[in-house]
Amino acid sequence: MYFGKALCVSVFGLVVSAYSPHPAKALTTVSPFASDDMDFAAAILVEAETGTVLFQHNPHARRSPASTQKLLLLLVVMEAVADGKYSLEDSVTTSAWASRMGGSQVFLKQGEVFTLGQLLETITIASANDACVAVAEHLGGSVDGFVHMMTERARSLGVRNTMCVNVHGLDDTPGDDRNLTTASDLSRIALALLPHHPILEWSALRYKPFRQGEFMLYNTNQLLGKYPDLDGLKTGYTARAGFCLVATALRRDMRLVSVVLGSSAGKMRDRQTARLLSWGFNHFVKVPVVEPGEEMGKVAVDWGLQPEVSAVTADTVVAVLTDGQRRRITRVVELPDERPAPVQAGDSLGMLSLTIGDSLLARVHLVAAQTVEEMSVWEMLMSYF
Repeated sequence: MYFGKALCVSVFGLVVSAYSPHPAKALTTVSPFASDDMDFAAAILVEAETGTVLFQHNPHARRSPASTQKLLLLLVVMEAVADGKYSLEDSVTTSAWASRMGGSQVFLKQGEVFTLGQLLETITIASANDACVAVAEHLGGSVDGFVHMMTERARSLGVRNTMCVNVHGLDDTPGDDRNLTTASDLSRIALALLPHHPILEWSALRYKPFRQGEFMLYNTNQLLGKYPDLDGLKTGYTARAGFCLVATALRRDMRLVSVVLGSSAGKMRDRQTARLLSWGFNHFVKVPVVEPGEEMGKVAVDWGLQPEVSAVTADTVVAVLTDGQRRRITRVVELPDERPAPVQAGDSLGMLSLTIGDSLLARVHLVAAQTVEEMSVWEMLMSYF
């Protein structure tokens, strides 16, 4: 039996194995918000495994990110750790510049030494700006060096509407030379960050002692413990950005990531995020619509030791759909009437198309389930008697 790979599918009529920044028109036009009920400038809701965009409003509008920019910092650092270039146990010494950072902070003192992991905890939980600078200097040699690393990672990730001028998201630069991002870009950064498991472990903590218990880290995400199954990721606020939140929750084996930018108040930002996540969980389900090895027909084998071979699906197709969309899936099998022998197990035989109405959901390769050897000359002659 042939076992293939998983194929993730977007409900927007695109076959995708990674998140697409410019999805096609949605199959569903239902929205969780009335047109006059959106207290945010931009928002997006994405299913994490497939990258399916379930809701979006001004997803590519460039805005100040505030502290949600720290997600890009965390991504650069965690990837460097995963690559073995750094360790969470590395010692990081606080510089004079880091100790002078304002805004959210853990009041690092010049010369204080913490592990890289400890400082990342303060950034993830308490949004510590001074820790951001200390970490940036440790990895980048300077803040400017690390800003360049963040910019390069954004480009390689394909989030081309994101611009970094500092590492923490503070509004400490002129308006025409500022940090910029979009709801869509932040969702992509969050999706890239999710596989680094320590991040969710830290972002799910409501509080944690720091500096040997002398200082308590309190999570800036007020939805923790209030919204079921929510375990991250990052809040933000500045006068330019408004109230922002990149959130994620896991329920029934489906993880959603929401981004809300530019709300008028913290409580409104939280309320809109909870509404968006609940709508996603209530209206959509992540399901395998095709399993590998499903027989879709048979193909005659000319001069084969067996007269025919079974055509089976090569991949698992996972899709995020509404109940109505699941009921409307149509399968179209494309197979030849005959194939010459020999046929090897796994040889391509045809295609299976999955559609919903006029929209293509996926195309899946159909392959031979078993090997069929070619007859010998003697066996061919004997087949006439």
